[in-house]
Amino acid sequence: MGNNIPGYDSAQPIQFANLDSLLWGVVKTLQYFSLPVMALSIAALGIALIASGDDTERKSRLKGWIFNILIGGLLVFGSASIASILKQFVGGTN
Repeated sequence: MGNNIPGYDSAQPIQFANLDSLLWGVVKTLQYFSLPVMALSIAALGIALIASGDDTERKSRLKGWIFNILIGGLLVFGSASIASILKQFVGGTN
């Protein structure tokens, strides 16, 4: 049973042209995988918030979690946008 995947047996490491492309690759991957997780988490917390009834302590905790997720999304997506704008401003390539 052989693998027909090109380069599967070559044991070559992942290579990037420079450090900049590596860092932007990590940022884009983090954004790609974090957005669906954040959306599903907020949806589940919203359902739990609706189902919490009159329990004010639980509502407060759930609202705190939603707020923390939104702050995390702002940090992940906002910092990448600001970094991209600054990179273009100082003369870097896009």
